[in-house]
Amino acid sequence: MKKVFVVYNPVSGRKKMRNLESLIKKRLEKFKCKYTWYETCKEGNDFSKMRTGYDLILAIGGDGTVSEVATYMVKNKVKAALGVVGTGSTNLLALSLRIPVVDSLRAVNFALKKEPRAIDVGIANDRTFLIAAGKGYDNVFMLGATRELKRKMGFFAYVWSFITTYFAHPSCEYKIEIDGKTHKVQAKTVLVFNFFRLSGGKFMPDDGVFEVVAVNPRGVLDILVMLWRRKKHPKAQLFTGKKIKIHSAKDRGYQLDGDVFEGGEDLEIEIVERGVRVIY
Repeated sequence: MKKVFVVYNPVSGRKKMRNLESLIKKRLEKFKCKYTWYETCKEGNDFSKMRTGYDLILAIGGDGTVSEVATYMVKNKVKAALGVVGTGSTNLLALSLRIPVVDSLRAVNFALKKEPRAIDVGIANDRTFLIAAGKGYDNVFMLGATRELKRKMGFFAYVWSFITTYFAHPSCEYKIEIDGKTHKVQAKTVLVFNFFRLSGGKFMPDDGVFEVVAVNPRGVLDILVMLWRRKKHPKAQLFTGKKIKIHSAKDRGYQLDGDVFEGGEDLEIEIVERGVRVIY
């Protein structure tokens, strides 16, 4: 009998399947799982019961919920596998790992049937991220897509945020230290990717390195060409490394997997190779 600790975010996403909580519980019972159900709150979640005795931690929510669960698992060395049921507005982690996102019950089946694989984890200023970290315009972009807007518009909340914030945000100078080597760049934002490779490299969630991207596009056309031409675009500077520090005297705050944190001039990142086992 598989033991499952379920972390359920009741307010994640724009729309949910009717009676999703009840349907997921029935699905777990169908698979003869013994489970503990934990519903998240806005602040002060207590995941301490997941530390021992579970085969699977099932995170049901958006990228923020999954990131919070993964952070706890990494910091407390929880050995159970992490299953993801994406019910958020974007579900970038699930999409990146090709986990079903349209049908929540199919995602539950996926988590219960598939075997886990270890992936790298980023530790940024003592917080964990799985997808990406960033400093600069992406902070403004994420703040513009408020929870209320995402519940009303879904993914298009991010489109609206981009339209209303992009042109007002200037570029500035960043100092990026990567594995002891310093680079000075002029950029609108600096991103650190765990999975995605703007350079066109092979998708490897356990390759032991981050890709650092400093971009300074002048407009939407630059962005489109940059995504098409990848590393050949003159407005994109790309690096790889394991230990990264990003400094800017002007841009304070940073984002991790879409959650924005205010304060501080520096973003310091290290990699934990194969730090958590995820079912994908």
